[in-house]
Amino acid sequence: MKGAFYIDGEDMYLRFGAVFISGGYDNILTFPALKDPDKNDWPEEDGVEVDLSDPKLSSKEITLDFFAEDAFGFVDFVSKPEYHVFRISSLGREWKLRLSSQTDNSVWIDSTKFSLKFVEDSFERPEEYAPTSDCGVIIPKCSYEIDGVSLRDYGITVTEAKDEVLKSPTAKRNMLSQIQTKDGQIYDVKQLFFSTKDVTFKCEMCADSIEQFWKCYDAFFYDLIQPEERALYVGYTDEEYPCYYKKSSGFKILSLSGTVRVSFSFTLVFTVFRIGETDYILGSEDDERIVLEDDGETCIDMKYYAG
Repeated sequence: MKGAFYIDGEDMYLRFGAVFISGGYDNILTFPALKDPDKNDWPEEDGVEVDLSDPKLSSKEITLDFFAEDAFGFVDFVSKPEYHVFRISSLGREWKLRLSSQTDNSVWIDSTKFSLKFVEDSFERPEEYAPTSDCGVIIPKCSYEIDGVSLRDYGITVTEAKDEVLKSPTAKRNMLSQIQTKDGQIYDVKQLFFSTKDVTFKCEMCADSIEQFWKCYDAFFYDLIQPEERALYVGYTDEEYPCYYKKSSGFKILSLSGTVRVSFSFTLVFTVFRIGETDYILGSEDDERIVLEDDGETCIDMKYYAG
């Protein structure tokens, strides 16, 4: 209780009897979404051309859940003008936030359960950050690489993504005419091009300490928002796809004692994707390619055997 979190250097438990409820600060780990970049969407081409020469992050809303003996005093404290510096001891980091609204409030005789929404307006991007390194725990082999770096190098295990990766994008809309004196409509079916698609990866990030977790966290997200598109390699299709970071969500702290474990999702925008151009090859259960014995190099085309 004592020393769990501080606002503007003051222990909130000692001053207001305030504590976070279970999972009450998970949301603070969310990495900001990317501001929508400028793009050209040509109707006669798949996907889009996107300007990622200088990607910028949006502000971030954070909802925190509390119990407090003196909830009115606590809310009054964080309602004062200027930003307030939050420090959560178990996470070993600080956030500069301003109050936006009170989203929930349940009053009992001697305490109150309530939720407050805060906004993080700006961020200090590190000019330099430690590159991805060993997270200190054993991570299963991963089918995904971004710019040649396996997600396991960031301590990440992908728990769900394959269905969305392999799903075809929405078709772009061609010329269409509506004639009031005729049934139906007239549509140009001589060509078909696909839009972009969003793919959400459900993941778990693990590290042997909170310090190592933040190194992996920073390396992963700041690598994602470097200028220009990212190249996502997918092992089970043996293809690379151009994409860029869109947002993160669903952060949940699973463990902070012993191995640090945090589940979350991140979304990439595939700028060009056409399922018919993907080659499917035979692989083993651990995503290794199976090759012919004759030369040790030729992969087995599964579309050929599928007829």
